[in-house]
Amino acid sequence: MPSSKNDISRQALIIVREGALTRKLIIPKEWKYVVASDDDAVWLALQQDTGLPGRRLLIISEGDFSQTVDFLRKRSGTGVVARLGVVVMSNDPVMFLRSSYDVTELLDAVPEKEFRKQTDLFLLRTSRLLAKSDDRGQRVNQKTLQKLNETFIALSAEREPERLLATILVKAMELASAESGTLYMIQETDGELSFRLRIVAEGIAEVKVKPLHLRVSESSVCGYVALTGKTLNIPDVNELRPLTLPQLQRGMDHFKENHTKSMLTIPFKNSRNEIVAILQLTNKKSNILNMQGSLQITEFDEEDSSLLASFATQSAICLENVDLYADIQRLFEGFVRASITAIESRDPSTGGHSERVAKISVALARATTECEVGIYRSVRFKEEEIRELEYAALLHDFGKIGVREEVLVKAKKLYAWQLDGIKERIKVCKAAAKITYLEKRLRGSVSEVAEKEYMLKLQEIDIYWQIILAANEPAVLKKENMEALDRIRNEQLQLPDGQNIALLSEDEYKALSVRRGSLTENERLEIESHVRHTYQFLKMIPWTKDFKHLPEIAYGHHEKLDGTGYPRGLTSHEIPLQSKIMTIADIFDALTAADRWYKEAVPTERAIDILASEVAEGKLDPVLYELFVEKKIYDVTQPKNVNRVA
Repeated sequence: MPSSKNDISRQALIIVREGALTRKLIIPKEWKYVVASDDDAVWLALQQDTGLPGRRLLIISEGDFSQTVDFLRKRSGTGVVARLGVVVMSNDPVMFLRSSYDVTELLDAVPEKEFRKQTDLFLLRTSRLLAKSDDRGQRVNQKTLQKLNETFIALSAEREPERLLATILVKAMELASAESGTLYMIQETDGELSFRLRIVAEGIAEVKVKPLHLRVSESSVCGYVALTGKTLNIPDVNELRPLTLPQLQRGMDHFKENHTKSMLTIPFKNSRNEIVAILQLTNKKSNILNMQGSLQITEFDEEDSSLLASFATQSAICLENVDLYADIQRLFEGFVRASITAIESRDPSTGGHSERVAKISVALARATTECEVGIYRSVRFKEEEIRELEYAALLHDFGKIGVREEVLVKAKKLYAWQLDGIKERIKVCKAAAKITYLEKRLRGSVSEVAEKEYMLKLQEIDIYWQIILAANEPAVLKKENMEALDRIRNEQLQLPDGQNIALLSEDEYKALSVRRGSLTENERLEIESHVRHTYQFLKMIPWTKDFKHLPEIAYGHHEKLDGTGYPRGLTSHEIPLQSKIMTIADIFDALTAADRWYKEAVPTERAIDILASEVAEGKLDPVLYELFVEKKIYDVTQPKNVNRVA
């Protein structure tokens, strides 16, 4: 064991870099030293395990200084080397110091002749400077400030709360050279403060997050700082007085029996000067090795407190920004959900459709990202892009709010009021036939003939009514029913006053003549207009950068690769990939949905066959279809469907 400070100061390895001013330099025998012929030899000497506490003193000529320092910087990555001090031998130290660039490890520049005369004195003085620098830690220099700035940039870019909290804790430990630390999040409820989240790190590799609900009490160090807003720097927690506050509370403060010594606890205050978190760091590591070969534990100094106070301010702002971002996210999602509710309240038959399309779209987008072969192997959707697709899918039918409700919910070819009108005409025609029959009897006509004509007319009118009812269904119109409609349209029934009446108006005839479905051409165009309404509505919203393509994605969900889609008739290369994904999701759900009263749900296997036929006709993307089937993407909504592929 060394018995004096002089002996302690000699616990360093001297490295002499051979150069113009350092050749044949005589080092006193009390000092351990090596001579390095070049920069590689200097680097090897720095890596030597000498059994000394780890300090290194490099003596170098002024002509070699810049080159060697640059070489060591590149080798070590960030700085030169921890626990390294540099002494420059110079012909003119004043001129050298004025012209040299900033190197934190530079301890002194000395005249060559004087150094050679009093080598032992200069070595003793500079080794003490090096030891002092090790004990106190490096001052905040340009590199530290640059690192701090880079840390703030990294924190500002993080949007996920738990990752941000873990990053804050790890970065704080790095800045203060702390062995371990804890970060508490604080929440105020009914005027009472409580710790709601605890992030603990033992070294930077292991970070644990634990939710909790503990009332803040001044009896603990963390609680004291939370209630007073003061930074608390405790050099040795074992020397806390037992009858004064605060006390170390093992269940709350970061403490390990016979291990925790120094502790620094700092409050995080937001822009409203509210304390939102508490940072507690323990065991500051010095640059000096103890006898066991590990770094000695020292106390946190004023520089650490000042540096971490600045760090805490910026971190609190980042936490506030993340909370604000989360609030905006919740606000936006609330708006999206309210929009879906508004759509579905006008068209209950499509209840849940937007949600299911969003789920299928997201699942297919993720499958596309994971695909390693084919034309989409280079596609890698970011989480923000997937979220953008999800919201576009949720809002893709919002434009239906601009479509007449009677068209949206039209389950039959005729509106109810149109069918009621025809029914009334049927009654009038039957009444007219009866009046005609009775008049003939009054005139003395043969009753049997008149009655037969009357019964035939009633039978004919009833047949017309059955044909109209059959044609009113949205199923495919049969050829014989179409011919019958033509006869009904052209036939005029005579009323008692001599006027003629048609059972069907021109609009009713056109509606009943629709070959498939329930919509006339004009009504179909009105329904299709919902895509433009959606786009015009979404275009009005000042989307953030993450969602700037959302309106365009929703705009293309009814386009087909061959140009037969609507509303713009785009072809494959003009349609965004996300829109192609949503198209498959939209068609599949429309086919298999079991909650639409105007049609039965198509079995999943049949729906897949219909998609396959669309692919064969060049309307849908074949690669996306293969992924959809191969990965069984349809299973994400399977519980809501009535059939499953075996």
